[in-house]
Formats: sequence, structure tokens, C-alpha cells
Amino acid sequence: MRAGAITYTCSALSLSANLITGILAARLLGPEGRGIVIALASGVQLCGFLFAAGVAQSLSYYAAREPQRTPQLVAGWLVMLLPLSALAVVVTELLVPVIFASESQAIAIGRWFALAAVLVIGLELVYGILLGRHDYVGFNLVRVGQPALTALGYLALWRLERLSVAGALASLAVATALVVAFGLTRGLRGTRLARPDVAVAARSLWYGVRAQGSTVAANLSARLDVAVLPAFVSAAAVGLYSVATNVSLIVYQVASTFAAVVLPAAAADQAGRARAKVVLSAWATLSVCGLAALALAIVGEPLLGLVYGDAFRPAIEPLRLLLPGAVLFAVASIVASGLGAEGRPFAATLAHVLGAIVMAVGLALFAPSGGTTAAALVSTASYATVFSVVLWWYARVTALPAAELVPTPRRLRARLRALTTLPAGTSGRR
Repeated sequence: MRAGAITYTCSALSLSANLITGILAARLLGPEGRGIVIALASGVQLCGFLFAAGVAQSLSYYAAREPQRTPQLVAGWLVMLLPLSALAVVVTELLVPVIFASESQAIAIGRWFALAAVLVIGLELVYGILLGRHDYVGFNLVRVGQPALTALGYLALWRLERLSVAGALASLAVATALVVAFGLTRGLRGTRLARPDVAVAARSLWYGVRAQGSTVAANLSARLDVAVLPAFVSAAAVGLYSVATNVSLIVYQVASTFAAVVLPAAAADQAGRARAKVVLSAWATLSVCGLAALALAIVGEPLLGLVYGDAFRPAIEPLRLLLPGAVLFAVASIVASGLGAEGRPFAATLAHVLGAIVMAVGLALFAPSGGTTAAALVSTASYATVFSVVLWWYARVTALPAAELVPTPRRLRARLRALTTLPAGTSGRR
């Protein structure tokens, strides 16, 4: 609960920093410039996630369960990630001219920004190390540090009247490099790396590969629409839609950060309370994110005009279509972490793969004619698919009746009692 409070506080700070960068990008770069920044950043992040091979989930799971093997685990992952990082850069370089076939400026900038895929992979490594050590303060400092430093870079360039598409992306790359260095220093403090054990590394890699599909497919579902839309609509329309996507996914981003904490907390719990933690976290996420989405739907239009400028008010239409799916996507991220804690990461991966398939097929069929409205509806359908499948699978894995996952006052009291009661024969702090 303390880790959750820290996580939500830092998430609010991160959102504030992202708001600053979003305002500056919208007002100074315009819809077209903002569209290029968002599309390039999304593409590089997707490639980084893909080739990170699930290092964050794997390290947070195994280091939480087997802390004595942490030096071997980290050393093994450092060796495995070297070729994967090189491959990520090569693939990104090949994709840039395909995605931005008619945008020469984006292609030129994307050539050097592709190197940031290495930083994305490094960030995933840092997350895994800190979460595996249950260093939730360090994890949240890294989480809030990246957007905060990026915002400072934007502000500095704005004051110098030098903010451009290239400058915005450079600020993001520098900020990521700084927090990766900080995270590695903090996470490896007092740890002497051991010689990698092939068997341990293989076992960890296999878990990571199975879990990675969840991360990649989740980010694919969250960002694929923005990455693909430049092929069907103008850069200005992408800029408007990216604002709607970013605002709607505020609820998901907060929940996904908390979901990263739920995985090691549930995996390390040997007292039989892991499932109560997961279910209560899902219910709390549904309540908090549902209220946030309702507020955004009601006051979204004037807020868009106030924050981004009147030119971005039309983004309210796709925003309202995206919000219901974003809430379901947020809850699904918590339940997916519960599956990972049960040693079944591939189950969550399959749920996200199904959602990504719905997204890809829907965009291909409807985006050319329906534009951003069709993209928003397809995204919500994709999020709802992930939610339904992951909930069904968690009930199946844990043998919990589906009705027990529906929040009621009686079930809430029962779950809280499960968290605050030690099993017979145990001792220590609650």
C-alpha cells in the first residue's frame, strides 16, 4: 500500500511533466511538428520494447523470488542485451523510411534518433533491477525523472528559442540516458556481479520472452494507431489524434506503473496473499481510473482548448471514444501482472496479442475511410478484448469463480482480511 501511494504520487508528477512537454510541443511545433515527434518516439519505443526480451518482467519476478541469484541474473542479462540492442537499432533504421515515406524531415531526424532504441532497452533493464530489489522509491524516481528532465530540456530550448522537432527528440534521448545511468548506479549499489550461469540465464530469458509479448503487444495496442495513421491521414490530423490518445491513456499510464509494482510484490508473497493483492489492486484501479475518465469526458473539450490551444479542441471527439477502452486497458494491466506473478506470463501475452490483432486488422479495414474516428473506435475495441481475455484467464489460472472478481462490499472486506491476517504458524510483521 505504501509502494502504491508512492507510485501514484510519482505518476501524478510524471503526468505534470508530460503536460508541460505536450503544451510546448503543441504550441511551438504545431500539429504537424508534434505529429512527427510523437510518431518517431512511438516507433523507437516499440522497437526498444520488442528487443528488450522481457528483461524488466523477468528480473522483477526472479530477483523477487530468488534474491540470492540477482548478481548472476543481472550479469547474464547484460551479456544477452548487447546483440539485441544492436539489432534494435538496425530494425529501427530500416523502418523509418517505410513509415515516413513522404516526410523527408522525419526520415532525416529518424536516422540518428534510431540509436535511442538502446536507451529504451537500458531503461527496461533498470526497471527490472530496481523492482527485483523492491526498491520502489528508486523505480519511481527513474519513472518521474525521464519526463521531468525532458520537460526541463523543452523549457531550456524554448527560452533559447531553439525548440524544434530535432531538439525535442534530443531532449528525450538525453533525459533517458541520464535516468538509465542513475538507475544502474542505484540498482547495482552493493551488488557484485557474478559470472553468468547459462542455466539461470536461459530460464530467465524464457520467462522474459513469454512475458515480453505482453509488454510489446500492450504498447503496440496503445501506440500502433498513432504510428500507422500517418499512412492514411495528414500530419495535422495525427497531431490532433495524438493529443486525444495521450490524454485518454493518462489513466492507463498511471495503472501500468502500479502494475509493475504489483508483479514483484505478489511474486514474493509466500503467505498466500498474492491473489488478494492482485484483485484489490484491480478494483482500486477500476474505481480511480473510471472516475478520472468520467471527469475527462465531461470537461475535456475546454481543457484541450485551455492547455493545447483552440486548434486542438476537435480532439475531443476521438478522446471520448477512447476513454472507456482506456479504463478497461488499465484494469487489464493489473490482472496481467497477477498472471505474471503466478508464473504464467504467456497467458497475459496471448491476451495482448489478441488485442493487437484486433487493432491491426481494424485499422487496416476502417482507418483509410474513417480516419481518426475509426481509429478511436478500433482502439477501444482492442482494449476491451484484452480486458475480457486477461480476466477470464486469471480466473482460470487461479481457480477463482468469475463472480469473485466482481467487486462488492462483502468481497472487499474479505480481501482486506486476507491481506491483514497472517496464516497459522507464521510470525513477524504484517
